[in-house]
Amino acid sequence: MRQLLLDITEIGPPSLDNFIPEGNEELLYTLKNLVTGSRQDRFYYLWGKAGSGKSHLLHAVINTFLQQKLNARYIDCSRADKPDFNSDVDCLSVDNIERLDNNEQIELFNLYNHFRESGSGIFLAGGTQPPAQLDLRPDLATRLGWGLVYQVRELADEKKIAVMQDYATRRGFELPLEICHYLLKHERRDLSFLIRLIHALDQHSLARQRPITLPLLRELL
Repeated sequence: MRQLLLDITEIGPPSLDNFIPEGNEELLYTLKNLVTGSRQDRFYYLWGKAGSGKSHLLHAVINTFLQQKLNARYIDCSRADKPDFNSDVDCLSVDNIERLDNNEQIELFNLYNHFRESGSGIFLAGGTQPPAQLDLRPDLATRLGWGLVYQVRELADEKKIAVMQDYATRRGFELPLEICHYLLKHERRDLSFLIRLIHALDQHSLARQRPITLPLLRELL
């Protein structure tokens, strides 16, 4: 675990290299093979609860393909704007799929069929439940189960705390345990977001010339 903590990057966009794989080693290995062209599978579904790292991985695959100059898009269905399901992409990643309305589900169903029939392109999707338990159109849920399906397992709280405190130590300050517990209880639980909050807290502490405490965190938030 210590080596995993040292490997996490400071601040940066989601990547497959700054994802701590504990409990998800097979999934990470599969996705790394995907982006290097070592896998022939084209359809993937990742599911896990909020904070598991599902969105990180879906975003990371797209970021990697963009670095390879491919036409890749990440769509977050939890956003207020209507998703644009454009079929003219090399890779599409559709996150929070359970948030789609009925018309959007029909659009995605048709797009999924287009990907299958065209024989090209990579399709990834993510949700909070396995395909069979999604509150979606049965035909769409069935399609999502046709590809490779992986559960993304969340890091235990004590290991998230270890990562947060290790990050703080390497930045030169001590992160009180009560702040870690507060963040895990009241904020988004995905690790990349928590690390960014701690970075912002450090900057706020330096600007105010005040020690890092829970009242300072509440002031920042």
